[in-house]
This record gives sequence, C-alpha cells and structure tokens, in this order.
Amino acid sequence: MTPLQYFKRFLRSLPELAEQSGFSRLHLLFSYAVCFIFHGANSEEFSALHLYEYSYTRCAQFLLIRETQKRSDQLNAGATKDDTDRFDDKRRFNETFREHIRRDWLYLPDSTPDQVRAFLARNSHFLVKDNLGTQGKSIFQYDAGDVDPDTFLREYGGKPFLLEAFIAQHPSVTALNPSTVNTVRIQTFRRGDRVLLAGGCIRCGGAGAFVDNFHQGGVAYPLDMDTGRVTGQGRQLTGRCYLRHPSTGQYMPGFQVPFWEDVTAMVKKAAVTVPHIGYVGWDVAITPEGPELVEGNINYPDPIVVQLDGRGVRRLLADFVDG
Repeated sequence: MTPLQYFKRFLRSLPELAEQSGFSRLHLLFSYAVCFIFHGANSEEFSALHLYEYSYTRCAQFLLIRETQKRSDQLNAGATKDDTDRFDDKRRFNETFREHIRRDWLYLPDSTPDQVRAFLARNSHFLVKDNLGTQGKSIFQYDAGDVDPDTFLREYGGKPFLLEAFIAQHPSVTALNPSTVNTVRIQTFRRGDRVLLAGGCIRCGGAGAFVDNFHQGGVAYPLDMDTGRVTGQGRQLTGRCYLRHPSTGQYMPGFQVPFWEDVTAMVKKAAVTVPHIGYVGWDVAITPEGPELVEGNINYPDPIVVQLDGRGVRRLLADFVDG
C-alpha cells in the first residue's frame, strides 16, 4: 500500500481508535503524522502497537515498515528469483521444507483426476489455497463429505491451487479457538549460519473463522522466546486488547506453547535452508506429534507481531545487521 492509502485507512479507523484508546482525534492525528514522517510507521503499526501512547524517543525504538524494508533488503541481498519463489509459491515452499511438513497436500496442476479423488478420500477436512495468495486470502475450507469429486474437478482441476489436509492441532492449542489452526509466528534474522530469533507470538483466529491471520480479525499474543509462554494481553490489528480470547474466553497470559524447544530448533534449521534469504516470518502449527511449518513470509515479515509486548527491536536488528 502507498502512504496515501495508509493515511486514508487511518482516517477511516480514527473514530474507533479514539473511542477505544481514550485519546482525542486531534492527538491521534498529530501523533500519527509524527510517527509516519520521523519513524516510518504505517497506520496498522500505529494502531496495533499503540504508538500514540509513547514519546518521540520511545517510538524510535520500534522496528517499523520503513526500517523493516531497508533491513529486509540488506538481509535478503543476493536472493535470486528461485530463492524467493521457494517462499512465495506455496507448492515450492512445501517441497523445499518437506522435512518440516507433516500434512497431506497436493498441487492441482501436477495431479491427475485419480490423485485428486484419492486425496478427497483420505482427508475428511481440507483447505484449497491460491498458490500465490497472501494475508489469509483466497483460502477455502471444505468437508470432503459435502464435495462431489466430479464437480470439484470441474471447478478447480488444473488451476493453480494447492489442496492441504486440515492440520490436526495439539489439544491445548485447539482449545484456544477450535475453528482455526492457531499458529506461532517467529521472526528470524540470519547472516551466514548465524540465526537470531527476534521475537514471536501465537495467533488465534476470531469466532467462526478458519484462518488466524491478523488481517482476517485474528488476535496475536506475545511470547517469551526462551520459554514459549504468553507474556501478556493480545491485540488485533486495530489495537483492541484481550487478556481472554474473545471467542472462547480462554485466559491467555501464562499459556505454554507445547514442544517449544522443538519449535525453535525447527525454525533455526529452516532459516538456513535457502541461500541469501535472511529475514523471514515463520508460521508454525503445533500438532500432537510436534511442530510443523505452515509458511514463511519474506516480502513483508510483519514487525508488529514481534513487538506486541512493547519491546522495540529496531536496535536489536541494527546491531545484528551492522555489527
């Protein structure tokens, strides 16, 4: 999005933001202008990170979109189209990171009608994903019992979509919001073989949703990177805060992500898999058997989700890149 588009979005959200924050519209408008001009914030970061609560000096500690793009370019310098396609293309991602993926999947253009029918027979619940889709968009949920294979093949056969079995989650993670796969997001910085875990969160979808994405109404809760425990209240992209998940009432602070040591070990290994890719936001599902990768985000590895605890990581990234 362009700065003008973000500004228009901010103006549309201003009445709600003023109501939930308790700050006047004038204060919010002035504060956003300062954050945009001097710190490079967009409207989503301004709202979700509550930048309107902080001083000029404190805001400068946050990693925001302008600095994110600069550092991403540095850490991903030298990346070829083949490197980036391994993340942007869902089929290629699954192939590249197959050792970290447990779920059944099928890419329609490479599949015969018999293979599609066999997939539908194996998986009672599955997703259809646009192979190049982003932000949780163009994802459709199906129950195989409600699907006629011939009709399904006429609608999707040969088109650039991925079929993926719905991930069976660890029971404690399912309980947070049963209708979605509630993923852990971890941000990694990499130089050579050195990997830094910058921060992370666990994202829970909203009531009735089947994706947990921030842009689809999900709530993200900050995680302690040493222990995998939720450290405080969660937030939606609008900045609205929740100690309890809004759809299930689950009290989140103190929640322990299962298999945490396995999660961090897997992400560190994945982070050094593709040459010249040094800045990734990893989405990880937690199954009863352990973690598995869902996707890796390189075009804009959202800095909001690693700073929900109010700990700005701008200096951390600068020291890692420049040090």
